[in-house]
Amino acid sequence: MDNRKDLYKIIASNIKRERERLQITQAELAERADISVDTVRSIEYGRRAMTLDTYLGIVQALETSPYALMNREQSEKYTERFNFMMKQRSEGEIEFVLHMVEQLLKGQDCYLSD
Repeated sequence: MDNRKDLYKIIASNIKRERERLQITQAELAERADISVDTVRSIEYGRRAMTLDTYLGIVQALETSPYALMNREQSEKYTERFNFMMKQRSEGEIEFVLHMVEQLLKGQDCYLSD
């Protein structure tokens, strides 16, 4: 399995786990994130990728951080650190950080596969 598909599965699993932790339905998550229930369902089952806006909407609706939903193992230490760093940042700055993390991971994948 390539790393991108693996990351999508991790995010999908974490979205579902966080939604269940908050004890909200897919419909409630959809309403909070301003997306359709079908979108939530498709994302949780790994049948659909999402835009950055959708991802950030889900992050906000789940009261978590972008990094927490990408993390294979939920390490509170790293999540709290990321939350602290992003707390005073604008949406544009957070989008930039996510983009840079994605580029770093792609570079790491290329480097390690050589």
